[in-house]
Amino acid sequence: MRLLRGALLALLGLLLVYPLARLLAMGVGQGASLSWRPLLNSGGLAVLTGCVAAPAGAALALALERFSGRLVGLLGLGLWLLFIMPGYVLTTGWLILFSHPQMRHSAFGHAFLGAGGLAFLYLVKALPFSVFVARATYAGAGASLREAALVLRLPRWRRLGLGLRLALPAMAAGFTIAAIETMQDFSIPATLGVTGQVPVVTYSIYQRLNTTPADFAGAAQLCWWLIGAAAMLSLLQMAVQRRYRAVLVHGKARRALRQAPRGAARAALVGAALALWGLGLALPLLAMADVALFGEAAPADLFTAIPRSLGYGALAASLTLGLAMALLKLQRGRHPLFAALLQAGLSANMAVPGLVLGAGYVVAFNNDIFPLYGTVLLLVIAYAAGTLPMAIRLVGGALAQLDARLDEAARIFALSPQTRLIDIEAALLARPGLQAWLLVVATVMFELPVSELLYVPGQMPLSVAILAADMGGRYNEAAQLALLGMGTLALLALGLNLALRLGQTKPAPEVA
Repeated sequence: MRLLRGALLALLGLLLVYPLARLLAMGVGQGASLSWRPLLNSGGLAVLTGCVAAPAGAALALALERFSGRLVGLLGLGLWLLFIMPGYVLTTGWLILFSHPQMRHSAFGHAFLGAGGLAFLYLVKALPFSVFVARATYAGAGASLREAALVLRLPRWRRLGLGLRLALPAMAAGFTIAAIETMQDFSIPATLGVTGQVPVVTYSIYQRLNTTPADFAGAAQLCWWLIGAAAMLSLLQMAVQRRYRAVLVHGKARRALRQAPRGAARAALVGAALALWGLGLALPLLAMADVALFGEAAPADLFTAIPRSLGYGALAASLTLGLAMALLKLQRGRHPLFAALLQAGLSANMAVPGLVLGAGYVVAFNNDIFPLYGTVLLLVIAYAAGTLPMAIRLVGGALAQLDARLDEAARIFALSPQTRLIDIEAALLARPGLQAWLLVVATVMFELPVSELLYVPGQMPLSVAILAADMGGRYNEAAQLALLGMGTLALLALGLNLALRLGQTKPAPEVA
């Protein structure tokens, strides 16, 4: 068992630590040859996005926890759709809208095809993160705080002040997540095509890696800036939470009763729902549907990118889930050092954007020692390494619910390891395992930065094919690929969930 733990830690070091160390080491001791404009643009957009997303997310989270009804359900559904929708797919829809000359040459078009468009799209993608973080805080607060304030007859301004103080840690977390996601995003600026006017850090890294010869030292210095900025924002969040922390969840906590919104609250929710669904989802998706249905059909060979990416996703998800289950089972033992090293490695990997991870793989596996660059194997390994933290968190909760005595009881009854694995653990973990597998497949299928850096020439993944069509102005092809890819994923999820439900249905008892 000790040997197996050591082997898995060595594997994680090879997949996560070694590539990043090789890349970042190339930026140490090099002369400063960087332009400050991408750094200032990325920093300014990140701060702007965080400042808008944090309070807006806290307000929406409070509404979702306090009110009930179909309007609240529509808001929640819209936020989840925005959360899972790739940023470059939404950007494609807006590019289709502004492909019309009247729209492109209007004042709104000039504002959107520049820093304004970047800020808007960053905000749309960051808003769900802020809402989900703040909603957990309000859910833990319960009803007792508001009831106590009413019993003590506190004035309205004091109650608002207490609510703001309660929301500060959640808003700090929302600001941090929104700002970091904005700085690390590659797909939106790459698809929008405004990096010539508004250069940003992520696209500058990509450009340095795609020059001839590649400027690995300059890319590494920009990666250091990204990681340093994320660390500073995280420290700021920790300072705010330490100053305003409060214990909210306890055994006697009661959830506040939800009420139907009325008056000004209902009008505000209607406006939020219209903005969320109209600007965030309906306009770009309807534009894509229109050009996909009535535009010229894409070449048939272009659609091979969909099954190719689906295959990559299935391979990477199977590898990721298998490795995640092995690590979680070993973590349950009495080895705190193994658990600490595992958590430290996974947390560090989550803080590293996919573009930096892909750049590290280019440096680390493009040599005579590990000659894997330019192969499908390296692409699938990079997908698995990037999604491993997400997979561990998705299946970790379900695995923790299994009583450790289940395995002991199975051993007492002399059940074989195969029986314990298939008939007990696999049966109990089938549904959460399938959901985690599908989410990893969807993430890999539409992943862009790693795909752009590591795909095999002549075998473009789906995301690279969509980006290439966007860059060439072939919006009909991009829309058809994106919509057909999402439809394929939806059919796969529906079919597998239906098969699982039928497989878990108990047969009807025979009538004597």
